[in-house]
Amino acid sequence: MGRLHFISDEKYNFRIFLFVLLSLSLLTSIVYGSQLLGGDDYYFHNARFEALMQGLKDGTFPSYIDYKGVYGYGYLTKVFYSDFILIPFALIANWTSKLFAYQLLLFSMTVLCGIFMYNFVHKVYKSSYTASVSALLYTFSLYRLCDLYHRAAWGEAFSFTFLPLVFLGLYYIIKGDYRKWYVITIGFSLMIMTHALSSFLLFATIGIILILYCKNLFKEPKRIYYLILSGMVTLVICCYYLLPFFEQLLSDTFYFQKFKWSPYATGLRSQETSVILNGMISGFTSGSKLPGIGLLIMLLLPLRFFIGNKGEAKYLKIADWAACIGVLYLIPISNLAPWEHRPLAYFSVIQFPWRLYEFVIFFFTIAGGYYLYLICKTRNAKILLFTLIMILTSVVIIIDSLSYKDTKLRDHLADKELNEQTHYLFSGMEYFPSRMPYPDPFILNRRDSVFYNKQDETFISGFVRNRNITEFNVNISFPDSLELPLIYYKGYAATIDAKSISVEESNHGLVQIPVDRSGSVKVYYKGTIVQKVSWYITIVSIFVLCVHIFVQKKRKQS
Repeated sequence: MGRLHFISDEKYNFRIFLFVLLSLSLLTSIVYGSQLLGGDDYYFHNARFEALMQGLKDGTFPSYIDYKGVYGYGYLTKVFYSDFILIPFALIANWTSKLFAYQLLLFSMTVLCGIFMYNFVHKVYKSSYTASVSALLYTFSLYRLCDLYHRAAWGEAFSFTFLPLVFLGLYYIIKGDYRKWYVITIGFSLMIMTHALSSFLLFATIGIILILYCKNLFKEPKRIYYLILSGMVTLVICCYYLLPFFEQLLSDTFYFQKFKWSPYATGLRSQETSVILNGMISGFTSGSKLPGIGLLIMLLLPLRFFIGNKGEAKYLKIADWAACIGVLYLIPISNLAPWEHRPLAYFSVIQFPWRLYEFVIFFFTIAGGYYLYLICKTRNAKILLFTLIMILTSVVIIIDSLSYKDTKLRDHLADKELNEQTHYLFSGMEYFPSRMPYPDPFILNRRDSVFYNKQDETFISGFVRNRNITEFNVNISFPDSLELPLIYYKGYAATIDAKSISVEESNHGLVQIPVDRSGSVKVYYKGTIVQKVSWYITIVSIFVLCVHIFVQKKRKQS
């Protein structure tokens, strides 16, 4: 079958796509509203974002702690959950407002998601029509909207944006110009510093793809070399996240290690077959939403039965493999999957099997976009069906936004006694030290007390929290050890009368300091050398990579 393009001018086609993408992104911003109603993880990510804003404002970045978190006990989420892609938006929030930065963040991630998906599919199929259809269906898929608004799972929702970038880089490594190995490096670095669990699943998926196309690698061993090179450079770029993360793991153990997510527990979060099927036909009815694929995407897959052997074999093979991998990934989502047995047991860390919908939708939209391209034999048919998809996508967005507002507003009214602190406290406990008792009632009862051993000979007065500094006066007759109302993480510093004293972890997972004299005590999170150095390693490595890309393009042009 000859190449029938949407319109003859590819640049003009991209401009049409970009206009539609921007229009739908703007529609999404408008209909979901500027007032975030608080998805499942909203309070957790909101606290992260505010802590980053404050860290940039008071100059403690990159070694800052959320000193307001957990009733002032302090929470070091940034080491475990990277804030890298949030940095420019936190700066904007400090210059403008948090609400504006939020809206810009969601809008930017949506537009970039569409552009990256378009570029990837266009590179593979050389068809602007296929790229446009796939990108729109992927960007405004029900599951991504669910992640972005209903669940407010920022990490996973934003990982949608960088997933196509990783696969574009993988395409260069396997079939394209392997000298563009830096594309997969950039994509994977952004994935790792956005959402670790999605990166884990992506790593496994790439393994499957490499097995399928291993012949291409063995025919040209240089491709293997550049794959390894891209992986090594990725690790260097991700030092900002990886080094402080492992530094904390080596210094202590935490709730997510102590209370490991078991394969059995993960299996309990799988979906019944009826729920999966219901998710396949959803999108055009209101009501509470469960993670699913959506009817608009599913309608394109049966087109394969009407295509036969039309189209170029290599492109059809890619589409068919994509559809097959998508179907394969539906199996572990269902309750039929044996999560308690290997190899699935190794993946129980993902907690929710339906996280795999991100990859199912990615592969299904690739296949569906190409199938639709092959079915449309005339330009008029292409324009008609693309317009229909654009309209139906708008309908899905509007209906889902109404469901979002209805369910979240109802939840707010039923949940009005819970404030942001309690939501944050009880939905993000993975990063508490394992020694610390369950925060309710431990922290709620303990409050701002300073505990000491010499009950009749140690006196505390003038206790105050001054932003990120905890201050008080201590009067002792004999040396004592003080347990402070601060959660312990490596990086805390303390002084008494401006002279440094040691900081250690108490048996309750809190900051503990030895005092051998009376005086004025100050305790604050100073950070570690690793945290500071890792930031500069990442910045320098990004700069070096940019120089390499610039020089390579200059050589190519000369």
